[in-house]
Amino acid sequence: MTEESFEAAKIVEPQEINRSAIPNQTQPQQIVIKQSNRQSFWLLMAVAVGFLLPIVACGVISGIAFFSAGVGSALSGTSTTDLGSGPAVAIVRVEGAIIGTDDTEFITGAGSGTIIADLKSAEQNDDVKAIVLRVDSPGGTVTGSAQIHEYIRDEVTKPVVVSMASVAASGGYYVSAPADYIFARADTTTGSLGVIMSLFNFSELIDEWGVDVVNITSGPNKSLGSPYDQLSPEHVEILSVLIDESYDQFVQIIVDGRGLDDAKVRELADGRIYSGKQALEVGLVDELGNFSDAIAHAADMGGITEEPRIIEYERVPGFEDLLTTFSQAQGRTTADEVRATIEEFGLPRIEYRYLGP
Repeated sequence: MTEESFEAAKIVEPQEINRSAIPNQTQPQQIVIKQSNRQSFWLLMAVAVGFLLPIVACGVISGIAFFSAGVGSALSGTSTTDLGSGPAVAIVRVEGAIIGTDDTEFITGAGSGTIIADLKSAEQNDDVKAIVLRVDSPGGTVTGSAQIHEYIRDEVTKPVVVSMASVAASGGYYVSAPADYIFARADTTTGSLGVIMSLFNFSELIDEWGVDVVNITSGPNKSLGSPYDQLSPEHVEILSVLIDESYDQFVQIIVDGRGLDDAKVRELADGRIYSGKQALEVGLVDELGNFSDAIAHAADMGGITEEPRIIEYERVPGFEDLLTTFSQAQGRTTADEVRATIEEFGLPRIEYRYLGP
């Protein structure tokens, strides 16, 4: 080997290579390796969470189902906030729109079935000496209002004191009328004594969208009130008779409940609203006061001399109710929503309802 070859081989000897002269060849590899480890870690975490989440969810659902089937069953149906003993005042709430129904379980709004069930429980409880009907409702269906009114008038023998909250109008006043005593706040909105039927007509909208609706009926008045057709003069006359009948019924329950003469009630029952203060002046309520005043007065009427024990009735949805509601919501399409809207607003419905703010 020549001296020149020896020198060349010597230059490339590994132990004599100056690695510090090679700029950052090793460091970038270390950074890449660290990034790869971090990505792998989070990938493993994602897989683990994705695997465990359904298991945890199933466990939670099973636990809720077990709770609902056992202890949770007490949450659906009637429960009371007081299980003690001694003379008591029962609170029965009429809150939200009044709905005519025989259902005694949980329902959104003031279902006549649940309210009647609460009144029945209070009537049958020997500890309950009087009932406070807490009304915060704009009214609702004629049937629902009449059912509650009739039960108070015909079945409840204990003193009933009404406590009007922010709104006790139309059907909210209808269910209050048979009470022995009525309290309202000065700023309560009440009155709206009368009947309303709201009809919607979609015929122009249907024409605009090119939809043809064909009603095949057994008679000329079978489609009366249909949202797809204009009302004829004959249809208006038929519906007006129904409105007048319901109005006369409303007037009579005020005459009977408040001891006012028919002419006076008809003067008051032109649909206008009254503040609690105005209602007191015209004889629609007995006294201005708060919820606590109504309870104290009910206790006095029931012969309770000490601080009254309070019994309240409440219903909360059980697991099955929540599951059913969730399933129905998930299964509704846009077409279902449109159809439900048309059915809700398109069908004629006679109501004792206040539609104002």
